[in-house]
Amino acid sequence: MTKKRINTFIGSIGAFIGVLVFLSYIPQIIANIGGEKSQPLQPLVAAISCLLWVIYGLTNEHKIDYILIIPNAAGVVFGFLTFITAL
Repeated sequence: MTKKRINTFIGSIGAFIGVLVFLSYIPQIIANIGGEKSQPLQPLVAAISCLLWVIYGLTNEHKIDYILIIPNAAGVVFGFLTFITAL
């Protein structure tokens, strides 16, 4: 598989997961309204989304996209830490 195809594939998955990030807030909002502990789904989905964007930024055909990589790398770390501590 070429670098361009990997970039396009990962970018498409990243965009799809990005939408899921916003949709994953729904269970957390419902839990918060009901007074229950928040579910760990949102930080897990956010961490996976950020990881895919980091891979996308690293495999960019034209140049490595540090503006995309740096904030998403932080999202990977903090998303997984939040997920682990929410269990």
